[in-house]
Amino acid sequence: MPPNTPESQDIRELVERFHVCRDVWPEYAFIKHEKRQIGFELDLSGFPQDAEKHPEPGCKESLETYQALVRIAEAVLPLADKNTTCQLEPYDQSIHYSSQRGDRPEVILKIRILHRNAFERPVDPAEFQYLEDLQRRLEEWGIRQH
Repeated sequence: MPPNTPESQDIRELVERFHVCRDVWPEYAFIKHEKRQIGFELDLSGFPQDAEKHPEPGCKESLETYQALVRIAEAVLPLADKNTTCQLEPYDQSIHYSSQRGDRPEVILKIRILHRNAFERPVDPAEFQYLEDLQRRLEEWGIRQH
């Protein structure tokens, strides 16, 4: 998306309004009784700051935060290639708390980066490259880690 379009300005405003940040985790699976890293989970976290009181799981403000995170993700995700797929997880209707961010109440959008085929294969350079590209794009939009 070009940086100076009305849509890009809307995305930047959502990033600021919901104080969006990110965390990255390894994605594991047990394959033949062996724990194997098969990809990554990137979490976009947002704070439902417009809530009149402490947000509750599934409340209007939490759902609005999740919808903003999906809109941001769809705008900034690089295109998947022939080797890698990117999955946005459904809304879990939960409030999460991160000690890294002062236990603020957050809504999380989980993004899984996996092999397009044969998901059980160990993580390889294609997933690392996709994650690196995604993190660079998120940084360009002002979405910082932690």
